[in-house]
Amino acid sequence: MTTREANLEALGRRFPELASLVAAAEEIELEPLKAATGEPSARLPGGLLHSSRDPRAEARRIAEASASSGADTTALLGFGLGYIAEALLEGGAERVIACEAEPGALKAAFGLRDLGTLLADERLGFVVGGEPEGLISALELSGGANAAVLELKAATLARGEWFDRARRAAERWNSKGAVNENTLRRFGRLWVRNLSRNLWAAAAFPGVERLTGLFAGEAAAPPIPALVLAAGPSLDLVLPHIGEISKRALVVCVDTALRSLLRFGMEPDFLVVVDPQYWNWRHLAGLTSPSSFLVSETAAWPAIFRGEQRGTFLGGSLFPLGRRIEALAGAKGHLGAGGSVATSAWDLCRIMGCSAAWMAGLDLAFPGGQTHAKASLFEQRALASGERLAPASSAQAEALVGGSSFEAPSAEGGTVRTDQRMTLYAWWFESRLSRPLSPPTLSLSPGGLGIPGLAVGSVEELLSLPDRRGEIDARLERAAAMQAEAQAGGRPSDCVAEGLAGLRTELEAIARIAEGARAAAREGRTAFAAGEDCRGCLAVLESADRALLEEDARDIAGFLLPPLAEILGAKARDLGDGLERSERLYERLAESARYHLGVLRDARFGYKN
Repeated sequence: MTTREANLEALGRRFPELASLVAAAEEIELEPLKAATGEPSARLPGGLLHSSRDPRAEARRIAEASASSGADTTALLGFGLGYIAEALLEGGAERVIACEAEPGALKAAFGLRDLGTLLADERLGFVVGGEPEGLISALELSGGANAAVLELKAATLARGEWFDRARRAAERWNSKGAVNENTLRRFGRLWVRNLSRNLWAAAAFPGVERLTGLFAGEAAAPPIPALVLAAGPSLDLVLPHIGEISKRALVVCVDTALRSLLRFGMEPDFLVVVDPQYWNWRHLAGLTSPSSFLVSETAAWPAIFRGEQRGTFLGGSLFPLGRRIEALAGAKGHLGAGGSVATSAWDLCRIMGCSAAWMAGLDLAFPGGQTHAKASLFEQRALASGERLAPASSAQAEALVGGSSFEAPSAEGGTVRTDQRMTLYAWWFESRLSRPLSPPTLSLSPGGLGIPGLAVGSVEELLSLPDRRGEIDARLERAAAMQAEAQAGGRPSDCVAEGLAGLRTELEAIARIAEGARAAAREGRTAFAAGEDCRGCLAVLESADRALLEEDARDIAGFLLPPLAEILGAKARDLGDGLERSERLYERLAESARYHLGVLRDARFGYKN
């Protein structure tokens, strides 16, 4: 068996389809070389792939430099002969995703080195050929949170455009970490307050898992399509046809689009609301949609649950406190979140087994210089606040040319103005649409932002579908029966209240331990500065750490903490410096535990308190 055949066999044991693709590919032009150490190297037209002296030592240096980034995943742009991937994994990397624009690059490499051990390593994955944005899906499925990007220059020069797109894909994926961190800073305490006020809702309402497959195919009946209404400018192009469309598709509406829909005398089948802010609730203030099912989650603004609706289903909480309550009140099922409520609405369609999701108003851009649908609260507020010297168009122009906006490819092939926030929402759709079980998704916003995997459809195509309203209404009756069944079973308020009392006890213990540890750290720091023995203080801290790890509520208490790197700062210079950082950490932990205790102390289970 040749070296190439052995490598293809090793690859095939983990990735049989990729092995077949590589075996059938045409090799790229690669000049084999022997390094001074006797190891194989190679040259591409763009230069040496690896060192001509010692490729292993070179790869180790690159891997060691990358390790300082703190990333848990490495996106390696250019596999080369595998030296860097080997060095990364030998150095303890959690996962490596090697990217190549052409399968022929792997075929050429497989003929030069025995890579059997490397290819068998479960921590190594590949993105080869096709759309480079496939790296987003690979990163998403890897389970990592942050990726370092390493580039093998000679390998990437030949296919610069492909690797540039792969690099931008990794950067988009990485940016979600910063967004999540900033979102926690902004809304963390609000989420906790809302959860404490919505405990009755967690006990009263069933979860979206009850809706699983509700609109999937049955017997001779095919699955039912869904229309998702978002509040982008192109919504105005679809709503004049909403009466006819609603006969052919389930209508799922996000909160910001409800006002526009009601103007056409229609109520949605499902209304999705997940934002925790008061100002988001204002989109619904004064509106009624009693024939709609509300889909929300327990950290939403409490007034959301006081409206009149046909029924309510909850998505599972993303936060430790909410998950603890649901463990007592009953699991709700996961409803995807990607920053925009439209992502949750799309995921609801996926859960319910819809045959396709048609997206209206999902522009994620400013087509035609517009920011929102005309009847949305955003647009109405701008018009109402306009003055002769500061008309509504001035605010619109500011949004369009503000510092964060830029031109990007549109869905119809031209360009459109968008901003960083909306491109992050687009990334979420891009990553989900590439997954095997995602429903076909079509955009009714040709002038909106182009999203890989999101095809452009037309209102005419949607109107050509058969009338399914009778089937839709029959299945909505089932949803109503699910709601009634859940409420007839009784709300487990007593169980939740009892569990809440236990949680308070745990949080009190965490606060006490953290406060004691903070005092010990301060005492140890003082002793160290005076040249005295501080081993007793260190023993107290060690005991405190063991006790904290035994507390089930530690993830709840730690929820509001900023990243450890921010609390601890740079590497401690000495023991005294380390104790000062520990003091800050315990102080923040005690503060978070006390905050949770404060908001939970007055939590009640009275209906709509």
